[in-house]
Amino acid sequence: MGYAPRILIVDDEPEVRVLFEQILSENGYYVTAVGTARQGLRALSDEEFQVVVVDLSLPDCDGLEVVRQIHGEYPRVSILVISGVMVGDMPGIALAAGASATLAKPTISPKLLDTVYQLLDSSLSWMGRRVKRQAAD
Repeated sequence: MGYAPRILIVDDEPEVRVLFEQILSENGYYVTAVGTARQGLRALSDEEFQVVVVDLSLPDCDGLEVVRQIHGEYPRVSILVISGVMVGDMPGIALAAGASATLAKPTISPKLLDTVYQLLDSSLSWMGRRVKRQAAD
């Protein structure tokens, strides 16, 4: 018996939702995936999540506004912004809006897993499955 961290994915691209859900659930996380900001905010009000993965390009709301709203209403939830528009000053803007971390799309599964793991426990003491870090050359 163990603890399964709960992760919410908010991304309008079905193939991205399925991919992220598969990667995370195969590594022991309980995952809920939705396609709109409205669905994401509803899920947050219905369940407790430790991490929310948010795309900045959502069909019903500006992704940065979603980040601000989640951060304001659920300050204990870590927010990972993953977006194809993560260029220039956008990572800093997302962090200022309340994101805990950012990744650019496309991202590789080891980077996604490592970032989620660190958001769950920055001391890295959580006993879940963890991807080994690659040594930098």
